[in-house]
This record gives sequence, structure tokens and C-alpha cells, in this order.
Amino acid sequence: MRKKNVLLNVGPKITVIAITGGPCAGKTTGLAYLYQKLRDRGYKVLISPESATKLITAGMTPGELSNSIFQEEILLDVVAQEERMISIAKRYAKIGKRVVVLCDRGVMDGEAYAGKAAFARLLKKHSLNHHTACNSRYHAVIHLRTAALGAEKFYTLENNSARIEGHDRAIQVDEATLDAWTRHHHPRVIDNSTDFDGKIHRLFEEVCWILGDPVPLEKEDKFLIKSIRDKDIPVTWFKSLVTQFYLKSNDDSVRRIRSRADIDNGETTFYYTIKREVEPGVRSEVERMISEREFKRLLMERDPDFDPITKERICFFWKNQFFELDRFFGQNRGLYLMEAEQTNLSPEISLPPFVKVTKKVTADKNYGNYQLARKK
Repeated sequence: MRKKNVLLNVGPKITVIAITGGPCAGKTTGLAYLYQKLRDRGYKVLISPESATKLITAGMTPGELSNSIFQEEILLDVVAQEERMISIAKRYAKIGKRVVVLCDRGVMDGEAYAGKAAFARLLKKHSLNHHTACNSRYHAVIHLRTAALGAEKFYTLENNSARIEGHDRAIQVDEATLDAWTRHHHPRVIDNSTDFDGKIHRLFEEVCWILGDPVPLEKEDKFLIKSIRDKDIPVTWFKSLVTQFYLKSNDDSVRRIRSRADIDNGETTFYYTIKREVEPGVRSEVERMISEREFKRLLMERDPDFDPITKERICFFWKNQFFELDRFFGQNRGLYLMEAEQTNLSPEISLPPFVKVTKKVTADKNYGNYQLARKK
């Protein structure tokens, strides 16, 4: 492997961020959330998937090879995969796209599993060092704390088939991972001091700071609005077609799948979400990106009591605030809703004058997707 500083020539249009943390920290949901939120803001988003999970799922079983060989194969895959993502990012930057590369873990995660001395030898073997593997490789690193630290009731092995760590081991790995990334010049830590929704929102806030975008506050408002034509929106906007289906469930969980197709390029992404009550008044939500094939398979499990939610979503900024305008079809045809998020630059919402608001419906559950999907 040749020595390479992958960030040296990426240019101003590309930002590379490593999203790391302990086991069961929320990375899967966080990456899915970042992917759709950043795309709404006009970014081209590339995700470099977690190499360890990919290789374990492919059949490279822990314990069958020595740990040094196991970690070496992961290192080689991480480096090769990230360099391919950087290469693709440069192609998009050349055609004028602002690109964010999100790395599901990064090179330095290996130190938490190999040990400091062994990992240093491994880096040297492949003409790397701590600087080229850490500081010069990622613009920023965000560490999500394991649920085993402060959110114990949410810690589970169910969300990742490659996860084997028990509660105590999860804490050890979390601490070792954080220690490995401490040398980076721009590390951030997202703890479990809020509920999970708050944790994911804080993750997004940090990414906005890194990108230099207006930072959304946690408060969002929803408005019922009158119909509006695309040509009446005088600012840059991005449109996508969103289709959501609710699935049957054998317990009290709420399961749904969603497709999102960008109108300008036809690119479609798919998501699977599970919400369940952990204890009275406390709900957990896990969301992950899925393939089209898995989406079609899950579609066979549709709940007959719900109609699909189909809507066009138009996203735009107005006075440093981000707006999502939804135009509904199907059984909700004729309904128009708009969500607005407050930011650090505009803590008071300034509604765009080209949108005619009928009333504020932030707390009205009748305008939530779950109720809108129920068969009339």
C-alpha cells in the first residue's frame, strides 16, 4: 500500500467526516438521518460503509484468523474503500457539486481492537502513520457514545448481526475508540445526555457546524398552507418524491419503509424504520438505509389498514432557515404542509412571503404521517 494523504488535494467542495463510536451508539440511524438531511440541503452525499461489518457479514469470522490478520484485512479494506469514495467525490466536485463523504468508522478504529502497539506496527507495515491515518485523512471526527454509557436500557445486540460485545465490553471498546481518535485536531463527542432523537439532532448540528451551514435548533414548526406552484418559489429549491408504507407488526412497534427519489437525477434511496416503546412514555427509533431489493421484500408485509403516503417534497432556504414543503397525493391529495426549523442564525422563524399559511399545526397529530396514512 502506498503512503497517501487522501485529503491533500480534495479541494474546497469536498468534506470528509468520520462517524465513529462504541457499539450500539446509533451510527446506523445517524448516518441514514444525515444522508437525507444533507441531500435536502443540496449536498451530494457518499457513505463509506463500515468495513468490519461488511467483511464479517461476508464470512470473515472473528476467531478463525489471528487478531492481527483480522485487523489487517479491515485496515486494507477501510483505506481502499475511502480512497475510492474520495475519487468519486472529486468527480462530483468537478461538475459543481458540494460533496460530503461520511465514513462509517475510520482507520483509527482499528487501534481499539488491535491495541496501540500492534496497530502502530500495522500502520508502519503499510507505509502509514498516525498522522496520515488520522489528522490528514478526515476533516472532522464525531464519536457517538455507546448506549451502555448512560442509556443502558437501549443497549442491544439486535441491530447489527456482527455485534458481539456485552455491556461491559461495549464500554471498554467505546473508551478505547475515543482514545484512539483523541489525537485528531477536530474531534467531537455526542453523549447520551438527551433522548435518542436529541442525540441524532446534536449529531446533525455538529455536521452543520463543520460544513459552515446554519445550525438547526431542536424546535421545528409545522404549518398548513395553501397550494403553491414550483415557479412561484423564487429561491433555489430541490424536489424529491417520497413514498412511505406502514408494515404489519406482531408487537407494539411501528414499522415503516420509505423511498425517496430525487427529481433532478432520478436517484432513489430506501429506508426501513422501527419505532417501539421501551417503557411507558419512552420510545426508541432505529432507521437504516436498505437496498431496493429489501424494500420490495418488506413491501409484501404492508399493513392493510394504512394507505401509502405519497408526496412531493420541495426543500429550500429562506433567510438562513430551512423549509420542507410537502405536496400530497393519493387519499390526501390537495393537502399542503410546510415544516420550518429554527437555526442559530434565525432563532425566530421568518415565514417566506411567497407561501400562504392557513394555520400552525405543530402539535396537531392529525397532520402526522401515521394519521394521514390511516384508511379513511
